[in-house]
Amino acid sequence: MKNTFYYLAIFLGLALTSCEPMEDIHDDINSKLENERAVGDIVYTLTEDDYDDLGLNFPNFNSVDDAKSLLPAFLEDNYPNYGAKSSAKLTFDIYAPQSTEKFLKVYTVTTEDYDAYPETEEYNNFDDNSQIYAFLNDKFPDLENRTLVSLTYKFYDGSLKTLNNGFLYVNDEFQFIPGLTDDEYELVGEGFPNFSTEDEADVKLPLLLKEKYKFEILEAGDIKSIMYKLYTTDVQDVDGDGSITDRATYSYVKYFIYDGAKFSPYNNTLSQSIQFGNIDGVWIPDNTIRYTLAGSDYSLVGSEFLATYPGPADNVGNFSSFDVRESSSNLWKPEMLIEAMNVVLDNLMPNAEEGQQYVVTFDVYNGSVVSQELSLIKTNGVWVINE
Repeated sequence: MKNTFYYLAIFLGLALTSCEPMEDIHDDINSKLENERAVGDIVYTLTEDDYDDLGLNFPNFNSVDDAKSLLPAFLEDNYPNYGAKSSAKLTFDIYAPQSTEKFLKVYTVTTEDYDAYPETEEYNNFDDNSQIYAFLNDKFPDLENRTLVSLTYKFYDGSLKTLNNGFLYVNDEFQFIPGLTDDEYELVGEGFPNFSTEDEADVKLPLLLKEKYKFEILEAGDIKSIMYKLYTTDVQDVDGDGSITDRATYSYVKYFIYDGAKFSPYNNTLSQSIQFGNIDGVWIPDNTIRYTLAGSDYSLVGSEFLATYPGPADNVGNFSSFDVRESSSNLWKPEMLIEAMNVVLDNLMPNAEEGQQYVVTFDVYNGSVVSQELSLIKTNGVWVINE
């Protein structure tokens, strides 16, 4: 009821001030409506139904740019009561396929092959990866795109080993795909150097990858490829012999993604997150991070500025709030507050990129303790007011 009288007053005012342009009146009304919207922070992960509502045929975006163009409308539709200064962190999937084999060639390097090159003819083995790629380009000059060469060869690296690795030909170049040794198949309980089903491979290959990369520093999101052998029916005719009923051992490429603790099959989608900000009622992609100072932040400011601003620094360290009373000897002036936030943010995010934005919430004392915000952006290496 209160709002009804409020808007009635606006329209009565409109009738009495007809000289004021109508668009200005509308802007004023919209501004007041916008100011009545909630200010909040949204954290949400899209579901399959959300992608469907966005008119997408699959539960993912084709690219991050597609997500940036479609998600503002999603936010407007699903959070109509959130207005200016609100933020949203949306997590979603993008389609990021990895190339797998479409055709297969199986080859074992012969003595004659080694003898054809001055660097390998003496010992009949490779001892440098560049020698392998030179051989592959000469041996297979006209491969179809996405042909997997399952190559068995001898390699000397302190000792002579016989290896079987994959080389996937994609877009005119070979990509190395590590294979498995007979010992590794045996390690996961296989009686033969192959798996019987793809489901079995999905279960056992993550265990082998964890062992294979145990000395490598991995990060969540890392994707690793592997070539494995499967005893199966060649329904896709990967060997190109014209038959889809052959039953034998074939080599395949598979990708796995690391989540920080373990590997799992990669389904050609990557999880991404984008921050959005609501500026004057419009959702736009935004890298703003909202942060509220903790007790340790006030202590940090107190110690860092003790020599420069003894009174204010000692006060903020003791009471965990900035004194902003004009009459106080412990006054934190606006420019001093920006200095303090520079110390806090540099400690919080020392490697922040140029253009990173923060909205920092902190306590001030103006007769009572209340919260205050500063919007800052990193410019030329320092944090300045974000206009």
